[in-house]
Amino acid sequence: MIYLGMDGGGSGCRAVLADAMGQVLARGEGGPANIASDFDTAAARLLALARELIAERPMSEVRAVLGVAGANLAGAGDRLAAALPFRAKVVQDVIPSVRGALGRADGIVAALGTGSVFARQIGGEVRVIGGWGFRLGDEASGAWMGRLLLNRIARMIDGYAPLSPLAKAVLEDLGGGPGLVAFTLTKTPGDHARLVYRMAAALEDPLSQEVLAETQRELRRAIGLLQTDPPLPVAWQGTLGDTLALADWPRRAPLGTALDGALAMAQDAATWTG
Repeated sequence: MIYLGMDGGGSGCRAVLADAMGQVLARGEGGPANIASDFDTAAARLLALARELIAERPMSEVRAVLGVAGANLAGAGDRLAAALPFRAKVVQDVIPSVRGALGRADGIVAALGTGSVFARQIGGEVRVIGGWGFRLGDEASGAWMGRLLLNRIARMIDGYAPLSPLAKAVLEDLGGGPGLVAFTLTKTPGDHARLVYRMAAALEDPLSQEVLAETQRELRRAIGLLQTDPPLPVAWQGTLGDTLALADWPRRAPLGTALDGALAMAQDAATWTG
């Protein structure tokens, strides 16, 4: 038997293949893969990456767990699992994040990348909040921060506050107010998330400060909703995890990544029982 772990989200997908002894056989990466926002493209990318790693090995010997953004919405996870040529379980991307970060221990995971999702594990039971996607939520994520940045620039144009240097630079690049609107109508969550790099280069700008302050408020609300007394340690994951980590609660270093968690789940006999 060979085991495949996959992690797919708005910024890209990653995969690792291992044998029954846990020896890693292959690793790979691919493009963005959110099966709720663009099922066909995401499924094609995930399958292409899986085939690349599996190569000539028999599909019948593969056991795969895929943690994919959007898997919890509208039956997309079951639809993807049914379309794959090997035995697979497709779960919301936060589930492997919890397994990778905490193992079996109690704690909270804040997974912050293009999207966002938060989870608490106590005694093996996992409670998840967020993960509703770019249009409904993803608070404190890269895409959400990028959208908020553009919202605040629009308010500056209306006169709520003076245009900051960062706001002027972004407006110049996008082509003014009309370009601002066009960006929001045509660009992906990943495109919005990349605007965070502009903030990172101008942290003292009032616009960056406002967006960061609002992001911190959202993080406190989400993690506060999951916290217990005494407080559980928080593992910060994702491309923005270390950058946005707060000192409000005990912090624990993640044991591993979401990809590590997906592979561990694939190797776990309990995954395939029932």
